[in-house]
Amino acid sequence: MSAYTGFSLGGIMHAISRRNLLQLGGAGLVGLTLPKLLAADVDNRRANRTVRAKNVIFIWQQGGPPHQDMWDMKPLASSDTRSEFSPISTTIPGYTVCELMPKLSQLVQHMTILRGVNHHIPDHNPGSMFMLGSGNPPNPTIFHPTWSAVVKRESETLPGIPTSVAIPSEPSEGPGAGFLGAAYQSFATQADPNDRDFRVRALAMPRDIDLSRIERRRQLLDDTNRAFDVLTERPDVLRGFDRFHQEAHAIIQSPTTRRAFDVEQESATMRDRYGRTKLGQRLMLARRLVESGVRFVTISEPTGWDTHEGNFRRLRENLPVVDQGVSALIEDLRDRGMLQDTLVMMFGEFGRTPKINVQAGRDHWPQAMSIVLAGGGAPAGLIYGTTDRNGAYVTDRSHSPADFACTIYNLLGIDPHKYYPAGNGQPTPIVRDGEPIRAVIG
Repeated sequence: MSAYTGFSLGGIMHAISRRNLLQLGGAGLVGLTLPKLLAADVDNRRANRTVRAKNVIFIWQQGGPPHQDMWDMKPLASSDTRSEFSPISTTIPGYTVCELMPKLSQLVQHMTILRGVNHHIPDHNPGSMFMLGSGNPPNPTIFHPTWSAVVKRESETLPGIPTSVAIPSEPSEGPGAGFLGAAYQSFATQADPNDRDFRVRALAMPRDIDLSRIERRRQLLDDTNRAFDVLTERPDVLRGFDRFHQEAHAIIQSPTTRRAFDVEQESATMRDRYGRTKLGQRLMLARRLVESGVRFVTISEPTGWDTHEGNFRRLRENLPVVDQGVSALIEDLRDRGMLQDTLVMMFGEFGRTPKINVQAGRDHWPQAMSIVLAGGGAPAGLIYGTTDRNGAYVTDRSHSPADFACTIYNLLGIDPHKYYPAGNGQPTPIVRDGEPIRAVIG
């Protein structure tokens, strides 16, 4: 793993290819600004990167799921740490999962289970900023952008199709678009597809307003903005909001997007397959959105995983819902020929303590966790990383959140150490540290 040593122009120059510097030299370096220097190598670096995951469905398990009761069973642990649940066999010989996940146990051959990612922050908000902020430690002066914002920044925009969608919204504990600004926020449904009267608020127009009236209002707003542009240069934050509003108008007017959000077009059989639950219907909607051209869907899982008390009671309620919904998603993507290009990833901000507390719960534990990947170029049937007898500490193949972030960006064909101009004007890498996990990217 590499260590971040701070910004230097020399470091930037090292990241620029010699070929592009020679090309720039033909025109001379006079007048070459730092933003131009940072952008000079983009096309060449993109051309040399393999895109394995064209789309992402990200299931965020806020609170921290207990790895010892799900993906990293420890039947030989001491009685004060051992799960109440029995391990069951999977399609990978010798690997077991919780008995409450029988459907997922039969799909492990499509998955990568990472059991070596760990960090040092046991609190929800900073831990979430760490895992959601592209593997960068939380910083009070700068918010690093989350996965979806970087994908949106690096993707070509399709007219009327949102690049990234959040169901129902971006995780409140995370950085959102961070220093990239409002233009790279996800399009939020702000509603639940499991509701009988589900409607995406941004697409639900009042009865007395039709598309033509909305278009007239947009043109009036554009004219007003242009009038102010003559008087003064618009700040970056306002330009970001302009772009966000322009995309929102295109989405509202897109029949493709409106159809994608219409879950009523799915058969009752398919909806039942995912489960008539908040998670199940969010997963089904995510598949519809990816199918329509959305590149990144973030699902804030409705089930809370902060099991300080009644851990096993809550898992008896939670795990069957996860088992049904996530297994249906993986099978559905596979059956439609979409799994190869679509990366499913599922994790929270940390794991849970090995020791069961006096309230029959497990507390915060960042020293070990389990991360689930499926499709999108992730190796099929890889169980990577080992923890000790009680699931407390990683004993083999330990990796940081930065390493994990670099791994995901490599699958997406994005240079994880690419520099963006941050809000303070300082060129800042997407991921400040880390190296990709070779067992995953090959």
